Parts: sequence; C-alpha cells; structure tokens
Amino acid sequence: MSNTYGKSGYGGVVVDNRKRNGAVGGILTLAVAGVSGYLIWKYALGSPASLTDAQDGLTNLTDKAGEKWEEWDMPGDWSDLSNFTDVLEGLTDELFAELYGGDPMLGDNTTYLWDNDFIDSDNGGLHLTLQNALDDTWQTEFGTAVADWQESEALQLTTERVAVDYNCGRVDGVMVVCNANFGETGWVGINENSIVNNVIVSSVAKMNEYYLRNADFDHRRLTMCHEIGHGFGLPHTDENPHNANLGNCLDYTDNPSTNLLPGDVNMAKLREMYLTRRLRRVEEDGTVVETTQLIRR
Repeated sequence: MSNTYGKSGYGGVVVDNRKRNGAVGGILTLAVAGVSGYLIWKYALGSPASLTDAQDGLTNLTDKAGEKWEEWDMPGDWSDLSNFTDVLEGLTDELFAELYGGDPMLGDNTTYLWDNDFIDSDNGGLHLTLQNALDDTWQTEFGTAVADWQESEALQLTTERVAVDYNCGRVDGVMVVCNANFGETGWVGINENSIVNNVIVSSVAKMNEYYLRNADFDHRRLTMCHEIGHGFGLPHTDENPHNANLGNCLDYTDNPSTNLLPGDVNMAKLREMYLTRRLRRVEEDGTVVETTQLIRR
C-alpha cells in the first residue's frame, strides 16, 4: 500500500528512492535554498538595507516562530505521543470495522519482499529481527503474534527488547514494533515499510493507543498480528469487513474473534515469497533463462 509516505488504515509503505534520486535531489535542494533565501530576505526580514536591520528582522522572525511552535505544542494536538489520558474509553466492533474505510490505499495490494540480504539463499526463508520498542502493556500481544507468525516455515524470527520508543523511529534492517498515542487518525494500526529499489529494507509497525489503549484483547491482538504481517510484505486477503471471516488476521473484519491468527493463505503466500529456488542458465545465444521452483515441505 504505497504513496510517497503512505499512511493507510491497516498498512502503509514509505517509498525511499534515495539511490535513484540523489543527484536530482541535490540540485532541487540548491534551487529551493536560493529561492527560499530571497523570499526570507524580502518578506520575512522586510528587505533589510543593513546588517543591523537584518538582525532586528531575524530576531522578530525567531520570536514569531517560537510563538507558533508553542501554539502547535499545546495539549490536544497529539504532540506528546506518550500521553494516554485523552484516548477512547473503549473500541466497539462496529467502529473497528469502520476504520478500515479510512484507508487511502484501499485496493492496492502490491507485494514487496525483503532485500536478498535477509533471505537465506538455501531456502531457509526470511531471517528477520523484530525490535520490541513497546511498553509493558503490549508484551502479551507482541509475544503471541510473534509466536503465531513463527509457525511459518518461511520465517526465522528473532526478537530484541529495546527501550520504549513512542516516536517509533526506523532502524535499517529490522522491523520495529511500537505503540504511541497518534490521535484520532482513522487508523488503529499502521505498518510503514521503507522500500529501496523495490525491496524492503526496514519496517515499522505502529499501534495507535488513541483507539487501542482501552480496547479489548481481541482488537489489540488482531491489530498486532495484522501489522507485523504487513511488515513481512504480505497484502490483505480481503478488504470487506462485513462479509464472512476468512480466518486470518489480514482479513478486514467486524468480528475479530475468529480472525486472530495468520491463516493458511498467509502461510502459503510466505512460502511463495521466501521459499523458492531460482536457477539460471545462459543459452548459446546469450539469453539468460531463470527457473523458479516453489519448495514444498
């Protein structure tokens, strides 16, 4: 589920084109800096005629910026991600289902794989570390979800407990799992995969405490399972929350109780993604032929 910095209701992708766009970005940065400098000189500083005038104008500009920052930093604008006093008192199944409709990338189920550095070339599957940056209230849900996903023969998962990070910072080469009060965003959980050259290089799974702090265990467990699943590159299996449950946590639902676990369809998709044997040969005319075999275990 992707846009430049996609935040979707139950999944999202950060598309990172650093390698491809570095030179263009440098040129654009210089151009923007030049234009911005002129605009600041003319409009923000009042076209100062001397250094003293410029200094006075800069002081006024700094004061105004400080006042604006304080305005943005007032309680209630979700600037304090660790403040759990202003959250929903509970989460109903009806509201849980409605939140799927806020997904801006609904219908885009592009599948991404992790970089080959994390995939065992001898059909050992995806080897991935999950950094547990969650607070104490989420340890049961996290441990349960990891154990459920570890049932896949295509996944070799390692967990690492790190300091609680309500800012949910990205870390290269791992999936970070975190919780914070992101406010009334319209999504209860989100996964942000960083994509470079069409492969995943890092992932962040976020639990939104505005909706989930006082939610029941099923809502929290399904959300954790769902977002971690997206972190492996998996798509949704169904996006209609009001039809019959398919029995897996990547299925939209208004009744989480029977969708709490990864399902057979998810496990089959993981095998397809990470348990394959690719053989290449070069024909006499120079043509490269690649044969891909799905490994059945």
